[in-house]
Amino acid sequence: MTRRSDTPSSGQWIARLGASTLLGLFLTAQGAQSASAQILGNATPGTPGAIDGEFRTRPLTAPPVAAPRGLRAPDPEVEGIPASRRYGIRRTNNSATKRQLGSGQTRRGGFAGASPSGLGAPAPLAPTPRDSQTFTGTNLGNAGLRGPAGPAPSRPSVPQATAPGLYQPPTAPQRRPPREDDPYAQLGIRSGGMVLRPAIEVSGGYETNPTRAASAAKSSPLYRTEASLDAASDWTAHRLDIALRGSYTGFTALDSANRPEGDARIALRLDATRDLTFDLGLTAKGDTEGATSVNLPGGATGRTPYYTYGGVLGATQRFGYTTISLRSNVDRATYGEVKTATGTASQEARNYTGYGLRLRAGYEVTPGIAPFVEVGVDRRIHDLARDTSGYARDSNGITARVGSTVELARSLTGEVSAGYTIRAYEDARLQNMKAPLVEGSLVWSASPLTTLAVNARSEIAETTLAGSSGARVYRASTTLTHAFLRNFTAAATLGVTKTDYESLSRQETGVNGTLRLEYKFNRMMALRGSYTLEKLNVNTPGENYTSHAFMLGMRYTP
Repeated sequence: MTRRSDTPSSGQWIARLGASTLLGLFLTAQGAQSASAQILGNATPGTPGAIDGEFRTRPLTAPPVAAPRGLRAPDPEVEGIPASRRYGIRRTNNSATKRQLGSGQTRRGGFAGASPSGLGAPAPLAPTPRDSQTFTGTNLGNAGLRGPAGPAPSRPSVPQATAPGLYQPPTAPQRRPPREDDPYAQLGIRSGGMVLRPAIEVSGGYETNPTRAASAAKSSPLYRTEASLDAASDWTAHRLDIALRGSYTGFTALDSANRPEGDARIALRLDATRDLTFDLGLTAKGDTEGATSVNLPGGATGRTPYYTYGGVLGATQRFGYTTISLRSNVDRATYGEVKTATGTASQEARNYTGYGLRLRAGYEVTPGIAPFVEVGVDRRIHDLARDTSGYARDSNGITARVGSTVELARSLTGEVSAGYTIRAYEDARLQNMKAPLVEGSLVWSASPLTTLAVNARSEIAETTLAGSSGARVYRASTTLTHAFLRNFTAAATLGVTKTDYESLSRQETGVNGTLRLEYKFNRMMALRGSYTLEKLNVNTPGENYTSHAFMLGMRYTP
């Protein structure tokens, strides 16, 4: 076939196609360079874009490598802050956009709306703060003098993750410093699972009325020796507390006024389950009565010893916020022979044994506040059916109380209750006794240096006065303790006791106050000084007395 002369040849089509191809490749290269600059280039104010160092990976242990200057700006972490950013106008990342959880952005200023997997709907944008820097992205001032900018603020609900491969310096967890122990507190002696805290105190002083005489009082110098031992278990379960104390006060000018005394207490708690516990307690006390006591026969001389013992067994069961406890107790009181000018007199008729049972139910309204209701019954049986006056003093009693335990922010702790008691006697000549009951113990920590303790208690006590069923006894005391220094403390105590005898017009009011100062040289040695006032007022003449005592001594606590 003959080709027309005006038909383009194949070489011309190839030439035209080659020119078009070269033009397309050129435009494609220009577009790719623009896209690369948009993705990898510096972020400009007001325009979302990648930040310096984006899509960069490097091993944790390898040294940092500077980024090529052709594609992105110098990395501040590698080459430091450029001179253009140290002075004058400094460009910052666009704070109008926030990094989203799992979006792949490792620094502030990343593009908004990326999903964690890169697929699906974009994540919602975080609210943008409305300030001048948000819209301008420019800070004026000397950035070199201000130092490096701090981390960007972020909401706690959006964690700031570190991109894979970037080195993150370890940061130590911020912990509250441990509370410093009292450098003057007794360390004690650890023996097995027990911590023993023994103490010995030796002191001397002077007392104006050791015999508590209403008239012709004689004063005397005195010396006092006291030993004590406190032990507490250090177990993961159960609890054992032991407290032992014994003392002897001697008067150099009046041997008949010497006073030995001591007491012991053991308390054991067994945790059977999380909500069931058993309690066992033993108590013992030995003391003396003065010759002027109304319960001693006339003509008594010296001080008469007496002893009390007790045991408690109980269980406590918790049902959620409800607590039910049952307690049984046995008490024993014995009195020694009275010394008189003609010999001795027996007090066996005063000896008695008491049995009691109490049931308590409480409910925890709020943490630290648990009201309760308690009822109890008891019986007292004397060793002799009738006393020296011919009265049968065996009796039965019933008691009801309501109260609450208190623990308010650990500044006010304790327990308070009020109730009523009735006691009936076997002898028809003795009237039944009825009395309100008050019992409470509160400790208020006014400050780390000041503590106020308040105690109150009332009871029906036995008596030997003919025609009287017993005595209503009310006791209240308050102690204020203040630490002037960590090793120098002062304590002031004021107590009041009122005794009202049934069927008699006799009333006794006792007031005692004590001021004690203690200075600790170290954990083991302390210097103590005290002043004590004791005063008794009776509505019958010839029985009032007042006594003052001053003491100074040393206390050793190994």
